[in-house]
Amino acid sequence: MKLGKINSIFFQKKYVADCVVGDTNSRQKARIFELNSKDDLFALHKMHYKENWQGSYYLKEITEEFEEYLDKDTDDKYYSLETPEGDVLCLSVLNKRDKTNYLEYIETAPKISCYNRENRVMRFIGETMIAFLAKLTRLEGKNLVIKDIADRKLTQNFYFNHCHFTPVSANNAIMENERLTNLERLNENHTGSTIDILC
Repeated sequence: MKLGKINSIFFQKKYVADCVVGDTNSRQKARIFELNSKDDLFALHKMHYKENWQGSYYLKEITEEFEEYLDKDTDDKYYSLETPEGDVLCLSVLNKRDKTNYLEYIETAPKISCYNRENRVMRFIGETMIAFLAKLTRLEGKNLVIKDIADRKLTQNFYFNHCHFTPVSANNAIMENERLTNLERLNENHTGSTIDILC
């Protein structure tokens, strides 16, 4: 009986942080998980049919690369930001190689992202995820680099004008370690809460 309990815990996604999304008028508690099992792959496949994820920009690539990640050892870490009920609001992939962390993907569910402003009911979801990644990166003493930023106006605005990353080229950006606290403070000001990393 004890062995069954251990196995069921081992093969679940890893609960890594508590956070809050939304502004001070509509806050909602959320959790961040590190994805690491075939159950998580199954959940990613199911998301392709969820209404909030229709029209996704990166979900297909994230799912395909996560499947490869399960079969071989890589430096990538996959994270989901979820409501307490388990609805996935945002996904990200962070490559933790060498002395730099590279953000390969980040996507908020399209139906509740800035690309659907008329109908979205919650703000600062992507910002909360990137603030979490910034805090992880700062604690590791690394810089955070954004790779291959999509050539979309709202996406470019998010990284360069909202988060204040420094452009490296037309579609890459960096934030040095000593500036990463700025992203944490920005998110704290918007959500009224800090991000609590649990491990």
